[in-house]
Amino acid sequence: MTMSLSTLQPQAVWQWFDQFCAIPHPTFHEQKLGAVIVQKAQEKGLAVQQDEKGNILIQKPGTKGLEDRPIIAMQAHIDMVPQKGTSSQHNFETDPIQTSVKEGWVFANDTTLGADNGIGASMALAVAFSDDIPHPPIDIVLTVEEETGMGGAKNINPDWLRAPYLVNLDSEDEGILFIGCAGGRDATFSFPFVAEPVTGKAYRIQVAGLKGGHSGIDIDSGRGNANLLLIRVLDKIAQHGKLRLINLQGGSLRNVITREAFADIVYTGDDIEHCLNTISSIIKDELSVVEPMLEISATELTKDSPLVAISEEQSQRIIRFIRVLPNGVIRMSDSFEGVVETSISLGVLTVKEDKLSIRCLMRSLLETPKDDVSNRLQALAKLVGAELVLSGDYPGWKPEPQSLLLSKCKALFNEFYGKEPAIEVMHAGLECGILKGRAPHMEMISFGPNIRAAHSPKECVEISSVDECWKILLRFLENSPEK
Repeated sequence: MTMSLSTLQPQAVWQWFDQFCAIPHPTFHEQKLGAVIVQKAQEKGLAVQQDEKGNILIQKPGTKGLEDRPIIAMQAHIDMVPQKGTSSQHNFETDPIQTSVKEGWVFANDTTLGADNGIGASMALAVAFSDDIPHPPIDIVLTVEEETGMGGAKNINPDWLRAPYLVNLDSEDEGILFIGCAGGRDATFSFPFVAEPVTGKAYRIQVAGLKGGHSGIDIDSGRGNANLLLIRVLDKIAQHGKLRLINLQGGSLRNVITREAFADIVYTGDDIEHCLNTISSIIKDELSVVEPMLEISATELTKDSPLVAISEEQSQRIIRFIRVLPNGVIRMSDSFEGVVETSISLGVLTVKEDKLSIRCLMRSLLETPKDDVSNRLQALAKLVGAELVLSGDYPGWKPEPQSLLLSKCKALFNEFYGKEPAIEVMHAGLECGILKGRAPHMEMISFGPNIRAAHSPKECVEISSVDECWKILLRFLENSPEK
């Protein structure tokens, strides 16, 4: 059961977000939502374009008295991360997001909400479709495929980036002005293996109940990664007997901290329940504060067909390799206190046919640390005979602390909140880095409402925070830079 959000304030924003929730739009499936936006823009008489990738540009002249001001671009992405709880039957490609309001926050029903970045896109569209909001000439730039490699931004037409100023609406902390972000690079390992018939007892070892989250913003939170905890458990079990891998599965997206993972194994040796209870007790004690719902279990599998497993030697090599893979924070920033400079997260483990795939995402505020981490991963791959493919590279967004746009926004935030705003960079990927490469002349800023637990089924957005950001956006547009 879901509720309509269209009565929340500001109505113009929530009415749009209600439509975002009603139309499925996970990454690579944004077509229906894009078509609705384009159709409504045409019906409104707005100038609208859509490129082959699915990116959308809406242009609107300035209102009376502001028509000669410089153009302001507002930018957001319309795709969302599809993540759901273990028991959820939600189909992100066909089902609408079911929403509810609890204590001033909007949640989904055990799925991601899509406030990242549907709320930002809804604010931009609310301005474009308004009849009574003062604003300079505006360009609304809506991109696709942001959550998986930023494919939309990478293919944007530079002619769409004509504005001298761009406001990115993809931030998740109200009252903070963001002026920079991390870049990223995918690292995918492939382990070929030969499976063979075996005899013995088969078990499923499962790790579940973790919080998960955003592999950039939450990487320094200390949350458990189900992939890594599973491998730690398997390593301990293998010390007490012979272990052979049948299957290994964990995570579905490389930019999410994995919540659940499992391994099917053939095992002969000491009592597996005793081994599991010992290591489980240790891990639960270590993570008792940050992961109170952690579950580690072993279930004996029924044999519907002959068992086929990877050799013990190959299984050990895979387990040991994943155990030594770098993961988490690698270095904190020297320039921005409390901000992660470089990190890596193991997002996906999967077995398909005769190959194990391990997919990681590295992030850094600087470009050279990505190269250094890549070289380390190459060295590890060569040691164990794995193949490594590096792909999906995108640049970070370099701060410009002296920009006119930042100065203007700081003054507005100071006036609105009665204090100087925090100026920060984030350890997550915004499209600003890519867009800046296409339009070096553009000055950029990013802000947004409070969104928590993005990229997880606990994702939520604060209603009052949306209202505050909306008011700030309107003040900014009415008092936009004059040159």
